[in-house]
Amino acid sequence: MNNDQPVKLLLVGAGSRGQVWTKVCSEATNVDLVGIVDRDLDRAEHARSSYANQDTLIEQDMERALKATQPEAVLVATPPSTHYTLVNSALSEGKHVLCEKPLSEEISEVVDLVNQAEECNLELLVGMNFRYLATSLRIREHVENQSLGTLSHAQFTYMRHRDGTRQDLNDYPLHMQYPMLFEQSIHHFDLLRYCYKSEVHSLVADSWKPAWSTYNNDCCVSVLFRLDNNVRVNYLGTWTGSWNKMDFRWRSEFSSGVLIQESQFDNLMRVEFQPKLGLEGARFKEANEAEPYCTEKLAQCVPFIDDSSMLLDELVRAIRGQQAPITTARDHLRSLSLVPAAIQSIENKSWVNLQEYQKSIGIT
Repeated sequence: MNNDQPVKLLLVGAGSRGQVWTKVCSEATNVDLVGIVDRDLDRAEHARSSYANQDTLIEQDMERALKATQPEAVLVATPPSTHYTLVNSALSEGKHVLCEKPLSEEISEVVDLVNQAEECNLELLVGMNFRYLATSLRIREHVENQSLGTLSHAQFTYMRHRDGTRQDLNDYPLHMQYPMLFEQSIHHFDLLRYCYKSEVHSLVADSWKPAWSTYNNDCCVSVLFRLDNNVRVNYLGTWTGSWNKMDFRWRSEFSSGVLIQESQFDNLMRVEFQPKLGLEGARFKEANEAEPYCTEKLAQCVPFIDDSSMLLDELVRAIRGQQAPITTARDHLRSLSLVPAAIQSIENKSWVNLQEYQKSIGIT
């Protein structure tokens, strides 16, 4: 293909996430959004009128849209239960694909899609766009450069009251078996692998549903991870809190200091450890008595827009042969497998060895 020409892209799904993708694609100079597919034509029209060119095709059926627009790539932003069928169809038509996570709720179907894409030499990327947050990239940089020494342990807390009945939210998670795990925690598990540059060795998990939850099933999860690099991570996530304030805190403990992220998209702080300070002054120090912290200087980020834009750019560069993609479906298998592994741990009340588990489900 001519690398100077935009990649022709078809968007499937015009829900809340699809609206974001419409804006991102319409603003991208290396993409030509040729069509929007949704069973609800009013919703598709809203996406087009809000962000896209009025020449962009609106269609209810993906197959008809593929024939009418002849795109090079398909972006799937529909509920997870539809992903396998849609991605399978797009790959069968020889299209590159960027699909929202997860590729499927069934690992066997994800393995099948990965194999199909590789056999056809097609790019298949998954929407793990939080990797592209400035905070995530900086944490990974500190781990890689060991600028604060060796990583030892971490605590990741995500406490939110997400009322699943809100009109501006997708409602399909209300009925999922493990909505927090599949829809939110998967992002956090992926960040742990990506930022800490290590696979998970083993995990033990628990989940539950508070009595006042709007979800039908477990929306709280706790996991203890042991990574291959011997790092321990204690994770707690919920969509049913009792306070409407978002509470995000990710603390990474290194031998020579700490990184603390106190907002989902920014506010990353660095502390340089002074061991001798622990031998003097108060035994339980307040902030003004402990080591000072400094805020990491990061590039400004518009949440869900800039990170998605960077992921879209990764897809385009991969299609053009300019960059080997890293947010691939095969890599996604490693992150996604942590979800059913956690479910197995929950149901069996036991530790799960990831190498053994992944081998048992066909991941090598």
